Amino acid sequence: MEWALEVFKGMEERRLPGETEAVWNLVRDGEVWTYRVWASPYLPEEVRAFPGARQVVRMEREVRHKGTGEVRRTVSYALTSLGPEVAEARRLGELLLYRWEVENRSFWVRDVLLHEDACQVRGVGAQVLAALRAFLV
Repeated sequence: MEWALEVFKGMEERRLPGETEAVWNLVRDGEVWTYRVWASPYLPEEVRAFPGARQVVRMEREVRHKGTGEVRRTVSYALTSLGPEVAEARRLGELLLYRWEVENRSFWVRDVLLHEDACQVRGVGAQVLAALRAFLV
């Protein structure tokens, strides 16, 4: 995993070859969300062994609550099969956001409407219920 340290440290220092960058803000629910995304086709030899790996991505999220001024920050990394000719930093950031949006909606339906977390069924019955819930969602 030394390759990960090399690549991600390079992204933190903004020094990877072919790197693209995008920054944008969204305002929702009394919060300002700032997204900073970097993407680079630079992949060390160990990463090129991953089938289809074309770019490495770093996404920083900063969420500032308008009322309290409270700030939360997260950093995520990803490998993608999309090359720079298909998707630069902004597009990759949007795809990452959309992926989480879809997943969060799915889990909200499962948890709140279908009470999946409260289910006590075990064994084969649990598998059957999981399949039914997946079908409903």
